[in-house]
Amino acid sequence: MDGGYLEAEMMAGAGATHVVVMARAHPETIKCVVKAGKDFGIKIMGDNLACPDMVEGARWLEDLGCDYIVHHIGYDERRGIAANGKRMPSPLDQLKEVVSAVKIPVQAVGGLSLEQAIRCPEYGAPLVVLGAPLTIDADAFKTADGDLESSLRLICSRIHAYGDVVVGHR
Repeated sequence: MDGGYLEAEMMAGAGATHVVVMARAHPETIKCVVKAGKDFGIKIMGDNLACPDMVEGARWLEDLGCDYIVHHIGYDERRGIAANGKRMPSPLDQLKEVVSAVKIPVQAVGGLSLEQAIRCPEYGAPLVVLGAPLTIDADAFKTADGDLESSLRLICSRIHAYGDVVVGHR
């Protein structure tokens, strides 16, 4: 959110291949992160979390030079809306619109079930995040059956079965 060039430089120096910058950061911060990406050979993922218009936020991040879009519904946002008795928002709600608005790859993050995450390529989003909450028991760091590697192989084979996914276009 701030100090973008310096933070991206540190991450690249530590071996990162990708860094995330938030769309709600100042435009100069985003530009600095993108410049650092070019200078240090790392890819920049622009995250549209909390954008008033998620589609426009994704388009803006692409226009500023990001290599990927992270279409993201936040944990607190999901929980707060659900606590008020409303349906919890999902990144899938606008995923097709975000994918169609940009030419760069998109990934969806936030509140997805494992099955929803696996189906993201159907929406044109070829990058699939398999975070710990989706794949393992938080306390034991293992799957329900205890075989994390086999579970991850099964998930990856189901995702790869989609083949090449056409990235969004305008």
